[in-house]
Amino acid sequence: MLLHIVETAGLSIFLIVLALIAGLGLFVIGFFTWFFRRNMTSKRLDLFVDSHDYIGADTQFVPRELTGTLLNRTIISWMKKVVQFLEKFTPASLTGEIEHKLAMAGYPSNLHASEYYALRFMALITGVGLAVLLNRDLARLSLNNLFLGNLLVIGLWLLPELWLKGRIRTRQREISRTLPDALDILSVCVSAGLGFDQSLQKITQVWDTELGYEFSKVVREIEMGVTRAEALKNLGSRLDVEELSHFIALIVQAEKVGMSYADVLHSQALQLRVLRQFKAKEIANKLPGKMIFPLAVFIFPAMIAVILGPAIPTLMNIF
Repeated sequence: MLLHIVETAGLSIFLIVLALIAGLGLFVIGFFTWFFRRNMTSKRLDLFVDSHDYIGADTQFVPRELTGTLLNRTIISWMKKVVQFLEKFTPASLTGEIEHKLAMAGYPSNLHASEYYALRFMALITGVGLAVLLNRDLARLSLNNLFLGNLLVIGLWLLPELWLKGRIRTRQREISRTLPDALDILSVCVSAGLGFDQSLQKITQVWDTELGYEFSKVVREIEMGVTRAEALKNLGSRLDVEELSHFIALIVQAEKVGMSYADVLHSQALQLRVLRQFKAKEIANKLPGKMIFPLAVFIFPAMIAVILGPAIPTLMNIF
């Protein structure tokens, strides 16, 4: 009993010390942030405020309204500063690959490679801290706690990568789904007499989708002097969608040989619609196999309980 009280008191003291350290760190960060911002504010006041320009006694002083919530101005702001500090240690060899993946995902939350690696490092540190806190009692160390601690470290390290891959798959599916409709609009615009570049620009004006956003990038690159073929190839490498890459190859080939854009776009849109129907049928054919697990886990036990439940008392009396 005495040992249990000592251990409980030791845990309480450890938590209190940890809270005091965290509070002291937040106080130091807040103090230096306030100190430097005060100097900047004084300089701006000296620059823009003139003490001789007194408007009158009826003039009321309107304080500057703070923007954002308290959470955004304190904890999230400090976390951003930590991320900016960790960006300096980003490995340069993997920056290009991660930047390409972030481009495929559409730069979610305006993340770039250095910020992404900083967030992964923070997740790893969090996992290590939780694992150490879980296995702090070396006298009662168990395999379950060790396994759970390793699982936390590995899971938090892999969680940003899994999230990024999920964003990439979702965006690629959306682009593949909306591509036939975009080609129909392009075909109608080209058949009406617009050029290919003007048709792309027309789509960006009326279509607020991921594909429309990517087409706007192509239009901006062409306006900056990049050739049409090069801008379209950049689009294909940036998104890495099979149907889109095939369409870009056909457009580049049509431009080289002088084919009609309207015919190419119309035939390609028809082909992509047929391909989309086949993919829908393929997904529907996979559903029976995917339904086996929920049926076996949730439906069959309930059916067996309903069918055999009334017979259980009779069977118990027999045996």
